[in-house]
Amino acid sequence: MTESFDPPTSVSNDFQLLTRDLRCMSGTLSEIATVWRRAHPCRPDLPLELPLRLEAATRELARIADDLAWAAPGRQPGLTLVMTEQIATLETGVAAAEAMTCGPGISPVGDTGLWERLGAAMHQARARVPAAAPCGARAVE
Repeated sequence: MTESFDPPTSVSNDFQLLTRDLRCMSGTLSEIATVWRRAHPCRPDLPLELPLRLEAATRELARIADDLAWAAPGRQPGLTLVMTEQIATLETGVAAAEAMTCGPGISPVGDTGLWERLGAAMHQARARVPAAAPCGARAVE
């Protein structure tokens, strides 16, 4: 007798979309890191590790979203709370990094469009967390 493996069909579409948004953010942060490396000779004040740390944090959030998609219902509220807290922390870090190259009186380095793309993906990701969260779990406003 042969056994067949049917993967669970309970993967939440909201978590899949959230994971997609987070992966878009991670890729955009990687591009920002490249722009910063290229601009570093003219802007040695840019902390080159900052976009890489933000990218790593975003990849971790994508991993949590994947876990949420497959988690038993009892585990989802705790993981969702962790995710909303980490998204808020990530938003703070992204805003600080963006201000280093897009603030008033600061010479641009060519990453303005990337920050706009990142902001749009982050907005979408944040909006998906409450939709993906089970009852009782809510995103941090």
